[in-house]
Amino acid sequence: MKIALVRNRTIGSLIIRLVTWSRWHHGGAVTKDGKFVIESVFKNGVVKTPIAEFKARYSTVDFFNIGCDDKKAFEFLNAQIGKSYDYFAASSLLFKLLPNHKDKWYCFELIAAASGLFRKERNSRVTADILWMISHD
Repeated sequence: MKIALVRNRTIGSLIIRLVTWSRWHHGGAVTKDGKFVIESVFKNGVVKTPIAEFKARYSTVDFFNIGCDDKKAFEFLNAQIGKSYDYFAASSLLFKLLPNHKDKWYCFELIAAASGLFRKERNSRVTADILWMISHD
């Protein structure tokens, strides 16, 4: 599965990167045809965004591949479209809590769950750097 990890030169991006000890503050999964990114965004939850629109929002966009079953990953991701953003899990990174909402997602948690590479009860603890560490070029 191809993922996009991104950052901006904004205070919000900087805060998220500092809290997560990461180079990136947001991410999404690139569809097989490369035309869309499935992501979980703060206001709208899980959405399918045209890749040009996605890339235009960020000053830096990096792409990586995660070795997982793409068919299962995208079946899962498509089933999540329309679900809510997981505000509690995203904020819990700061406080080391372990929330587990099955109907809500923040961006890295969504990618982790889709990949099937992490323990389900720990998906909410996955950050951009952890995704980068398991990726390959």
